[in-house]
Amino acid sequence: MAEAVVVNTYRQRIAARMAGGAQLAPVAYMAFGDGGHNADLTPKAPSASATALNHEILRKPLAAITQEDLYSVTGKGAVEANEVVGAGISEAALIDANGQLVGLKTFAPKFKENDERYEISIKLRF
Repeated sequence: MAEAVVVNTYRQRIAARMAGGAQLAPVAYMAFGDGGHNADLTPKAPSASATALNHEILRKPLAAITQEDLYSVTGKGAVEANEVVGAGISEAALIDANGQLVGLKTFAPKFKENDERYEISIKLRF
């Protein structure tokens, strides 16, 4: 499983905020996609230069967000039984309240059946 990455555009927003710029919007959503894997079903490496998922198929409010230690934050989201049935979910991202990407991770595809509920956690390290 690939390590989650904080994207460069979010790091730029943090730097701008520290220099007196606009407030940072809170992390509010998790996006799920089916474009995070290669043809052989191995995960693509997540890119810090990404501005979106490779192929987003669902976006939902976060189920939870926690700070487990001084240098990381974990966002949790869920895909319910009736959502994106048949999709091969292989990427997920944390999105701020303004709709901008914060961080993402990729993984081998989990093919969604109609009676399954998936929970995904993304831990971003600072």
